[in-house]
Amino acid sequence: MTTTLVGNEVARVDGLAKVSGKAIYGDDIKMANMLYGVCRFVDIPAGRIDSLDLSAARNVPGVVRIATWEDIPGEKSLGVIIPDYPPIIRDEIAYRGDVIAVVAAETYEAACLAAEKIAITYTPWQPIVSPEEAMKPGARLIHSELDSNIINHHHTVKGDIDSGFAASTHIFEREYEVGFQEHGYIEPESITAWIDSNEQVMTISGSIQNAHRIRGIVAKYLGLAQSRVNVKRSILGGSFGGKDDIIDNIACRAALLAHLTGRPVKISYNREQSMRESYKRHPYKMKYKIGLDDEARIQAIKVDIIADGGSYSGQTMFVTWRSSVQAAGPYNIPNVRVDVTGVYTNNNYTSAYRGYGAPQVIFANESLMDEVAEAMGLSPVELRLRNILRQGDTSMAGQVFDNHTVSAQEVLEKAMAKAEFVARREHYSKLNAEGGPVRYGIGLALSHRGCSLGAEGLDASSALMQVNADGSINVSTSVSENGQGLQTTMSLITADAFGIGLDRVMFSEPATSMIADGGSTVASRGTLMGGQAILSAANKIKKRMANAISQRLEAAGIDDLVWQEGKVFNRHKPQTALTFQEVVDLTRATGANLSSYGWHVAPAIHWDEEKGCGSPYFTWVYGCQIADIALDTRTGKIAINNVVAAHDVGKVINPVGFAGQVYGGVLQGMVGYGMLEDFNTENGAVKSENFDTYLLPTIQDMPNIDIIAVENHDNAGPLGAKVIGEPVLELGAAALNNAVCFALEKRNRQLPLTLERVRLGYNLKKPERQSELMAEGAEHKQVLRLNTLRMATPKNLDEALLMLAQENSRPIAGGTDVLVQARLKTDEVGLVNIAGLQELKQIEEVNDELIIGSGVCFTDLVRHPLIRARYPLLVTACKTIGSLQLRNQATVGGNIVNAAPCADSVPPLIIYDARLELRSRTGLRQIALSDFIVGGYRTALNPGEIVTRVILPAPPAQLSQQRYLQLGRRNALNITRQSLTGVFAFSGDGTLALCRLVDGALLSKPQRLTEVESCLTGFVLDEKRIEDATQALNKIMHQAIGGRWSAPYKIPVFEDMFRQMMQETLAEQKVAKNEPN
Repeated sequence: MTTTLVGNEVARVDGLAKVSGKAIYGDDIKMANMLYGVCRFVDIPAGRIDSLDLSAARNVPGVVRIATWEDIPGEKSLGVIIPDYPPIIRDEIAYRGDVIAVVAAETYEAACLAAEKIAITYTPWQPIVSPEEAMKPGARLIHSELDSNIINHHHTVKGDIDSGFAASTHIFEREYEVGFQEHGYIEPESITAWIDSNEQVMTISGSIQNAHRIRGIVAKYLGLAQSRVNVKRSILGGSFGGKDDIIDNIACRAALLAHLTGRPVKISYNREQSMRESYKRHPYKMKYKIGLDDEARIQAIKVDIIADGGSYSGQTMFVTWRSSVQAAGPYNIPNVRVDVTGVYTNNNYTSAYRGYGAPQVIFANESLMDEVAEAMGLSPVELRLRNILRQGDTSMAGQVFDNHTVSAQEVLEKAMAKAEFVARREHYSKLNAEGGPVRYGIGLALSHRGCSLGAEGLDASSALMQVNADGSINVSTSVSENGQGLQTTMSLITADAFGIGLDRVMFSEPATSMIADGGSTVASRGTLMGGQAILSAANKIKKRMANAISQRLEAAGIDDLVWQEGKVFNRHKPQTALTFQEVVDLTRATGANLSSYGWHVAPAIHWDEEKGCGSPYFTWVYGCQIADIALDTRTGKIAINNVVAAHDVGKVINPVGFAGQVYGGVLQGMVGYGMLEDFNTENGAVKSENFDTYLLPTIQDMPNIDIIAVENHDNAGPLGAKVIGEPVLELGAAALNNAVCFALEKRNRQLPLTLERVRLGYNLKKPERQSELMAEGAEHKQVLRLNTLRMATPKNLDEALLMLAQENSRPIAGGTDVLVQARLKTDEVGLVNIAGLQELKQIEEVNDELIIGSGVCFTDLVRHPLIRARYPLLVTACKTIGSLQLRNQATVGGNIVNAAPCADSVPPLIIYDARLELRSRTGLRQIALSDFIVGGYRTALNPGEIVTRVILPAPPAQLSQQRYLQLGRRNALNITRQSLTGVFAFSGDGTLALCRLVDGALLSKPQRLTEVESCLTGFVLDEKRIEDATQALNKIMHQAIGGRWSAPYKIPVFEDMFRQMMQETLAEQKVAKNEPN
């Protein structure tokens, strides 16, 4: 056992149960006699319900009860702050996530069918989707019972803003904008409610973040005393603040059904339901006005922010308040005015999200700092250093920073040194000046963050602790494990307090009936507040132990005692010691209580809401992140080469947990919020319904991160520790934006930095999900699911063909496309499982042709030595498909038959003249792959036919160059944005004797670009010839896709992709001929 656990790397105590599948999550809960609940969402984003017909739904076999507004026994509208959210609405629709009824049935399928048979008629209203529109005089009220669409207004005031601008010789005004962000937690919402048989108490379990608030809200909804409601959390599969509000409403619905039926009821969401109802990060529109003197010292800053609160208020009041006290950053500014207004719209409502109002303003303020520095002829570092907060300064909110270490300059300088910021910035300037398509950038962002809840709410936390007879310890806290590693941290603090091994501590989640409300696990307060409550409980027990053993150890009191390595000894006489077990035995012998209740209240702070000033938080943390990037100007693709993250956390309790928070925060904040996550809505309808088009970053998108832990002990935290969960997210997008702007030498003021925004300077509107295009014309389901499936498994190919001859039957092998499409269908889906047919899994050479069975998975395909040797482009392209797990499952035949324009295997197969063997019960035929695919998601396959083999002739012997270029938004689980495949052969006199080019994800189907090939074949390749061919390509593209939504991006990018391929081909040919480039 080491001397101390805290500060050393410790594996997570809950890790084994999670990775071994033993952990019980919300949807794992199963109970006898349990019913399944399904919500009936409304179909429009704004309007009035004229009629609701439940008759057909009630007649669905297995339906037990359908609950509506009239069935609610208690308060019908609830909320975290403002009670404006009805878990089941009456007749007024605020957004597409509203629920009009909830069904309880014996089976999940019956509940889904019944929900779809609930008939509703509407009077639709034009949805109000922008806060500016909602704020106009005479605008329709989102909630008719209110007198305004304004949710709230906060202001922060310091000094005299007008005098500050009058004293400024340089004044700049800029506007910034950020959109929604989906939480993307790995586990969608799940709640089970039942009436405890013994106590007759309404009991609720599931994916819960704030157990005590759910207890209070469900009690109000059902008209019960809180003592009659008990909430028990299951293991939580991530939250990021996203399960702080929505779970309240789902719990109310499940509890209502349990109340009405007397039986357990479980409501579990799929991803589409979750993304439809759940709240998002607030979109902000931010106007900044800043004034500086000739020495570049900021004299005044004025910030006006409009926050889209969406359909309900959620936590908009608190989120926007945090923005108002942090919007001017960690700088010493004498005159400040910040105004933040939250507004109702018909969009998804917005509420708590990791960072809680800080990422938006840090993006704007830190982008502004770089813009101002450039305009003033200073480096971004110099401008910050001239204005940075230092010890004893007064913050933008009027708080004197003298009770904690103000380390803004320390984190900045440490991050700069590690990143070699100044030298790299100079080096990249020289590289960029040389020209070329790839530009390099490095950018930083600096922040300060108030810890815990702040002055807007009571901030306290509780803990229960029991030292058992054998010296082991049970501990529970009111703050909860959300997947962030809090269980390990709380166990470490407990073990350290008593000087025992971590294996002697057991952390468990308490029910609400067992522990007082100590606040939600939000605002990065878990370690800070929960850890202090743990120490409060531990110190009470240690004092009782000290009373029992001080005389034996000749100690004057508890201050003389050291608890270390499983022993307790007098620090003045360390040779005399007792084992911890002996201490436990001696204390028990005195009759002292070895259990304790810990309670910690945050230090006193204050805020004057009317004046807009005060001390908003009792302590603060500081961070600096630096992004080092390379940017391909041809595509807009950003590669993050390295990130430096320096954060003052007071004290690192567990380096493993600390590093995990940094990695996750950078990925979510810089890569996700900064680049990928473009939440798509149109007229109040969510178009980003799942992770098909709403792209979350993957582990393959994780950049290299140099982590710097700055430890300035803080008396406000346990063992000097403060917070880390949110600060690591909120800097990334700003640092990335500053790096991109440096690389491009032009300013960007909106997020995310998608391919289109970087290349074009603006974003493009996305179409519906790819999978929806496959089911065009099909009846829309309320709940996308696999239903009415029948699966047949043949023993051989002949038997499979016999089964496929039946009507409405289709083959399934990997299922990566078929099952996605099946979730959309309302009619029966008959599947013939051909995955196990060995006839379709062979790869063999016959008469110089390579025969690949259609059931060969991509993992086996890319590993085959003959394929690697003869058809390298096929290997290269197929390695980009999905992830290793998907390539283990997905088959080459399925990729072809799906006929998606972005199918990665198809372009190289076409370029190698692939043919397909098609079989049915009545015959066999062959067809060229280029003829087989007739359009997007359409093939020449006849009913009852399947692709059995892919036939590849030997490649042309004279091939001298083979090239493949592919563009995707991320580095794994990618859908190809576009690709170009090319093979070339040169004759002895340097003319291009053979040229084949195939597009991917550009035209309606992958195909040979024959007109372009004709411009090149038979000619000596040079720059003029390449430009002529480019013009021919441009004409083809404008004729084929000129009217598409994506054309402004795809056409110029594909031109550049073609140019790049041909210039690389030309350069290699010159090398082969020993000609100078």
